[in-house]
Amino acid sequence: MIRLCQYIFGFVFVELDEVILSLNTGLNPRQFFKLNTDDATNFYVTIREMRNGQIVITEKTDRINNAALHLCNNRSNLEKGDVLFSGTGTIGETVVIEESPRTWNIKEGVYSIKPNPDWILSYYLRYLLTTEKIKSAYMKKVAGGTVKSLPMKELRQIFIPLPSLEKQTEIVKTIRHFDALCNDLGSGLPAEIEARRKQYEYYRDKLLSFKVKE
Repeated sequence: MIRLCQYIFGFVFVELDEVILSLNTGLNPRQFFKLNTDDATNFYVTIREMRNGQIVITEKTDRINNAALHLCNNRSNLEKGDVLFSGTGTIGETVVIEESPRTWNIKEGVYSIKPNPDWILSYYLRYLLTTEKIKSAYMKKVAGGTVKSLPMKELRQIFIPLPSLEKQTEIVKTIRHFDALCNDLGSGLPAEIEARRKQYEYYRDKLLSFKVKE
């Protein structure tokens, strides 16, 4: 049974941990396997491959063999609908897995969040994690020296607004529409493109802003 933190305007604020099934990460190759061996035909996805909400494989993407892929998946347990979150280095990049991976897996430091579909939608969670308010909350928990990281324990404890699944569906539909418009901007002046992107981010944050009564 979900523990309600605060019930306001028809929705609740809850800890992330209460609405997900698991939070895992990948493996460090230095401890468990080698990259780019002669038999490596799969891909080792890092933060570098997480671009604009998608996994983008390039010629620079490291490769792993089948044994390494199996080891990685035993820990990350990647499935369709999981939300990937970069927890080290450039913190806060997000991707929703559209299809269960067969030829790639993630490095240590990329977190795999498995939403509980009874409570929260994958894309709703992904968009929440990119808003200024939520990002500000988890960035306060970042630790480390040269390479910054957000401990998984701290990520589990961030509070998020949780409207009904019906409301989440409406929000996701609207934001994905704005998202598609921005991604279609293949031409135009750089200043115009940047202005449109900032406009998208403004309305996204507005849609996902749930004010709490004092």
